[in-house]
Amino acid sequence: MGYKIGSFNLRNIGKTALGKKNDRDLQLIAQIIKREGFDVVAFQEVLSEGAAFSSPESDYIKKSILMELGGDWDFRWAKAETQLNDTRNEGYAFLWNAKRLRPATTKTVDGKERVFSPRICNLNKKDMMRRPYYARFTPVDTISGGPWIELRLICVHTYFGKDDSEARKIRQNELDVLMKDIYPQIEDRRYGEYGNGMPSYTILMGDYNVILHRKWKDKAFIDINKKRKEIGKSPLKKPAELKTDCGDILIATDWDNRKIRTVQDAFTTLHGKTENGQEEFDSRGYINDYDHFSFEESRFKDIFYRVRKVDAVRKYCKDSFETYYNKVSDHIPIMMEIELKDSFILNEKDIQTKQEGE
Repeated sequence: MGYKIGSFNLRNIGKTALGKKNDRDLQLIAQIIKREGFDVVAFQEVLSEGAAFSSPESDYIKKSILMELGGDWDFRWAKAETQLNDTRNEGYAFLWNAKRLRPATTKTVDGKERVFSPRICNLNKKDMMRRPYYARFTPVDTISGGPWIELRLICVHTYFGKDDSEARKIRQNELDVLMKDIYPQIEDRRYGEYGNGMPSYTILMGDYNVILHRKWKDKAFIDINKKRKEIGKSPLKKPAELKTDCGDILIATDWDNRKIRTVQDAFTTLHGKTENGQEEFDSRGYINDYDHFSFEESRFKDIFYRVRKVDAVRKYCKDSFETYYNKVSDHIPIMMEIELKDSFILNEKDIQTKQEGE
C-alpha cells in the first residue's frame, strides 16, 4: 500500500489573486491535485486565511479549491508566525483526501481521544524567520487492516529576503536548525501517556529557496547565461546551494549523529515574462530546484520511496509556461510516493495483541 505526499508553493494565492484582475484557475489547481492522485499536500504562500480553499461569500470568490475537489477532502490553514514585516498575511495549508488519511489521535490519561490539529511549530522559534507548519496523519483504514503508521509532516518556506550574502546566511541557518534540531525533536515525540505505539515517519518539505548541488546544474546554469549574453542580457546570479555535511545529508550531531537526507533535484520554478514579452532562456522554462523533501535516512530504510516533480505545465497547460504562471503558480508541485511493506499491514486482532503487549 502506498501514499502520495506533495508540496506546492502557490505564489501568493489570496483574495487579490482570486479577483478579476489576477484570476487564478482554482479548477485547474484542483484538477492537478486530483489527477496526480495526491493523498496530502503541503502548501506554501497561501494568503487571506486560506480563502482559496474555503468558499466565503464575496463578489470575487465564487468557488474554491475544496469545492472543485469534492466532499472527500479537508484542509487546514495557519498564519505563518514570522519575525518578518509581512503585510501579505502569508500562511501555510495542508490539504488531504479524507478517505485516505485522517489527523492523528491521542488517548489522554483519562481515556479520552484528542485529535491532533495541524499547528505552527514553535520549537527553536528564535532561529526561524518563518516558523514551519506541522501535521500528523494516520491512514483511515488502520483499524480495519490498513497500515499501522503515522506520518508526521513539516511544511516550511524559508527566508529569501534580498538573496544577498546575509540573507543566504540566515536561510542556511534556518535549514540547519530545521534538520539538525527541530526535525529530531518532532521525530522523537510521544503523544499521550505511552504514545499510540505506531511507528512514525517524519518528512520535512516545502520551498527551501536553495538548490542541491549537481554538476549537470552547473553546466545548465552556464548555458543559461551564455544565451542571455547572446541577447544582451546581464548574467543571472547563481542560486544558493544547500550546504551539507556529506553529499545531500546534514548530520544532527546533537541527536546521535542522525543523517537527514534532502531529495528532489529537478527544476521546479518558472520565470515570469521578460520586459520584451519573451520568456527567459532556461531548461524548457523551468529553473532552480527550490522545492524538496528531507527525512532521516535510517528511519526510512524499510520504506520504498520515489520522488519526482509533476510537469504540470506540459500536462495541464499544453506546455504554455505563461498560462501556468498566470493561472496557477511560479512553482510546480513535487511528489514523494512511499510504498509500505506487508509488515506494516495489520488486522484488528494483530493491533489488539500489539497494544496488550506494550
